[in-house]
Amino acid sequence: MIGSLSGIVDEVRSDHIVLNVSDVGYIVHLSAKALNACSTGSRIKLLIETYANNRENITQLYGFISKEEQRCLRLLVKVSGVSYKTAMSILSKLTPEQLFLAIANEDKVTLKMSGLGPKLINRIITELNSKVSKLGVNNNDFCPIKEDAISALINLGYEKMKAYDTIKKIQDESPNLETKDIIRAALKELSTL
Repeated sequence: MIGSLSGIVDEVRSDHIVLNVSDVGYIVHLSAKALNACSTGSRIKLLIETYANNRENITQLYGFISKEEQRCLRLLVKVSGVSYKTAMSILSKLTPEQLFLAIANEDKVTLKMSGLGPKLINRIITELNSKVSKLGVNNNDFCPIKEDAISALINLGYEKMKAYDTIKKIQDESPNLETKDIIRAALKELSTL
């Protein structure tokens, strides 16, 4: 079993990289966010999950930059109907915090994405809700102002994930701002992008 790999990125593809470790090229599948952190010729260290399908004699490596992302994959693949590929597509769209928050809030809209039907979304929420709550992720960890501010930006036509990331960044920098000030700062930041 491989726990981690360190090496030089030989190739960056649409869903994986070829990682050169002591002149051996490993194909490692990554989320879109992790792929964006990779460039040909750069040195990188990845946490590794190994998926072995003995029926089809296939072994695939999945790499992670953070332990949180790896933990998300481990939780997701325990849900019946969620493959490694599906889990990686979820992690390409949502950060671990966004995923845990969506599960804790039973937010089906956030989880709605290509490849996830309503039944699978319900199964993810049902099967992982108690596990997420044991991880200490609950609504008390997240300021309610954030949700109001996100709703305001979405109503103004901004994409949900971009609104979420912008609001989170502003609240991390200035946690005591009121909703109207957060929205104002977010609009200012989004207009410069």
